[in-house]
Amino acid sequence: MPCREPLRSDDRTAKQLVQLCLRDVEVCLHDDGSEPMMYDLDLRWSDGRVEAMEVTTATSATLRKVAQRIERQGPVIAKDSTRDWFVWLAAGTTDVSSVRAKIDHLLSLVEQAGITRFGAQERTSAAVASLHQEAGVLSGLSREAKRQQPRIVLHLPQHWWRHQPETVNRVVEDHARLNETKLVRSGREERHLFVMFDFSEMEAWSALVEREPPEAPPELPEAITTAWAATYRQGGPVVWRAHRGSRWEVLL
Repeated sequence: MPCREPLRSDDRTAKQLVQLCLRDVEVCLHDDGSEPMMYDLDLRWSDGRVEAMEVTTATSATLRKVAQRIERQGPVIAKDSTRDWFVWLAAGTTDVSSVRAKIDHLLSLVEQAGITRFGAQERTSAAVASLHQEAGVLSGLSREAKRQQPRIVLHLPQHWWRHQPETVNRVVEDHARLNETKLVRSGREERHLFVMFDFSEMEAWSALVEREPPEAPPELPEAITTAWAATYRQGGPVVWRAHRGSRWEVLL
């Protein structure tokens, strides 16, 4: 059978990355919609072996929506505050419009208190406490305004900077449970789960970006022989692979 090109963008990305890591394999479309519960891709080896791969994406729909709202609405043009501010939302803050409506005035009170930057643990200033409580803001820093009208730039929560490598295992294990039935029905001896991470899975994404695998291997069900975890960073792709019972190896 000729090798058919995957149709979904996630499947095409998985094909590209797998073939970068496994030079002797050809990755082809398997799930053409002709039957229910088909796995996504065939991994075809030159010796005739065919292995099954299911592709899935680890993403937080809520955080992606927050990021889209921030990007679409752009910086807040300040009327009360006098400095340019860069502000990070607290985890769980999703109402961007509400933050935008309050942030300028609340930051002006912070400026009046003589504060030009603040962190998550700072509670000594009533003005900063109000920012935390009323606007759902975690931290911020400022500079002298570069324009006549200062601007306030909102950012997603920064707790992902404290990345925890074991969160990669947790996410992969969750996706393994959701996809094991499809893979066990494949009848293939080798069954792969490929999890593509985007930035909204912040803690796991940051661990991948830093290329710091956890000490413990992912706990994979019998239905899955190999797990893959992948994402993109500024310098290019990041790809990890773990066989069941073994630690992650960094391939890219």
